[in-house]
Amino acid sequence: MKPAFFIAWVIGIFMHFLVFVDSDKKSAREVNPVQCQEVTILPSYDSAFMNPVMICGDSSEQFFYSEVESAVCQDELCRLVYLKIYWDLAGYYARFEIFEDEPLTKNDHIEFSRADYDKLHDALKDPNSILGEKTKEELLDKSKERYSEKIDGYTGATAKEIKEVVVDGALYSTFTLWNLVNGDIRSRLKDHTKAHLNEQKLDQLLDSENPRTVQFGLKNMGKEDYVAQFPKLLTILARGNGLVNFYLVKKIPAEAFAKEANQAALKAIWENLDLNTRSVLERKMQDERS
Repeated sequence: MKPAFFIAWVIGIFMHFLVFVDSDKKSAREVNPVQCQEVTILPSYDSAFMNPVMICGDSSEQFFYSEVESAVCQDELCRLVYLKIYWDLAGYYARFEIFEDEPLTKNDHIEFSRADYDKLHDALKDPNSILGEKTKEELLDKSKERYSEKIDGYTGATAKEIKEVVVDGALYSTFTLWNLVNGDIRSRLKDHTKAHLNEQKLDQLLDSENPRTVQFGLKNMGKEDYVAQFPKLLTILARGNGLVNFYLVKKIPAEAFAKEANQAALKAIWENLDLNTRSVLERKMQDERS
């Protein structure tokens, strides 16, 4: 085999096995079936497929995972989608991967570009997307039409208010996948975590880069946990997320400031805290001294 041909062959094999990883460029986890346990079922859009959702990982890091198969519209013109979906322990979508031989496609069966995959990821990770407020019938502007050669007919243009959040040419795919990964599955996954919450899971929730996941962890802590976890809570405050800090400083009990070590740790990050957070903490410390 000639060197140039061999190099081209190796590159070709590598590209064949390339899978999509989210825009944060994190390396993909390898899902070990031995470390997974089924926890619920995620029905496809048309309920034709019952996709098992599993909790995977070890005691140091766990996540929810499903290999999803689903139609994205109500006729036979749309191809089925096949995706590997990941959620964190709070039930929030984390990322997806494609199967090597099942790329996502848009209108006229054009394959997604890298930019399309990134935009889909951005759409799916927004739990408050406008896609959750619309029905499938409200997605199209009935006053406008466009022609599709594959369909040999006209389809409505995407409604203006949702055009910015969906992948161009993949309206139904974006809408259906958003509702699959952000629908009632989120509350079911939250409930599973709450029912099996332990110290390791709580640590993972509090260490999350997702503020909503951190807040979910905080909401499932008892008063004694806020005292015991005080050093970790200070690292959360230092991140400076207003939504999380607003909730956290109201929940920290005054007795948490009784320990000199806690006072010293708070002093070390004091300059990094916003004025509102400082104000509430000052009142808490005054309550402890009085």
